[in-house]
Amino acid sequence: MSYGYYFHRAGVLIRRRPFPFFRITLICCILTLCTLGIAISYFGLMKEQNRLASSLEITIHIKQYADSSRIFSFASSLSTYAQIDQVHVISPTLAALEFEKQMQSSTFKLLPDNPFNWSISCTLKPEYCTYNYVSEFLQDIRKKDIVDQTVFNSKAAEALFARNTFLFTLALAGSISIFLLFLGILSYVFRAEILQSPAEWFVLRTLGASRTFIAIPHVIFSIASIFLGITIGCMSALIIIKNVLVQYVWIWEIPIDWIAISIGIMVLLSIAVSSITALTVTRNT
Repeated sequence: MSYGYYFHRAGVLIRRRPFPFFRITLICCILTLCTLGIAISYFGLMKEQNRLASSLEITIHIKQYADSSRIFSFASSLSTYAQIDQVHVISPTLAALEFEKQMQSSTFKLLPDNPFNWSISCTLKPEYCTYNYVSEFLQDIRKKDIVDQTVFNSKAAEALFARNTFLFTLALAGSISIFLLFLGILSYVFRAEILQSPAEWFVLRTLGASRTFIAIPHVIFSIASIFLGITIGCMSALIIIKNVLVQYVWIWEIPIDWIAISIGIMVLLSIAVSSITALTVTRNT
């Protein structure tokens, strides 16, 4: 009996108060766009980190006159590391050819001996491309008796480490700020909607109705507008992606789980804010 009353009362509220209903819908539409924007931004940052990680190469220079069998054995042992993505052995001849190709110069051929030694180039997996791990990895490799020195491309490393610390912190702070802002607006608008019927509350409270009995129809009113806002927001996001962000083809690579979890969190937060606001207002009125 109560459930039928709750939904009937919520329907009456929607018909009588279309403007508050659509204001909440608009807020939830913006919240949905912000949620999808956060998911897209985070995925884009992850792809950028992976791209930078792929350009972060660690070069291990081998001591002169080291035996080639030991060099290939050492390279094989590096390949077994869970943190290593790729390992390449560079012979003196291959290094000379690459130098000639890059510098467009063969002056080193005037020397009696090839000036290049054996070296090993390896790349780390993106999740291990942190300053602490790279430092520890280099220190460990330098302890090998076959290793002369280790170097890595510092420009790519600096860009990677800077983005890994700054951009992720900035994205997190921005997402929290946006959510707090619009959830606050949602609470304010919903509170204004509830306060439009104090006379009805007085009658119900006089008849012995509880705060929950009074608040539930308003919460259902809010939930209906939340789901309508999510629907409009998702459709709007799809239109924006297809017409404005068409050049960012990697957006379609975002896992559907990310989208579902992000929207689910937004729904739970919105319903929680509406429920707490309804119970708070009915208690204090």
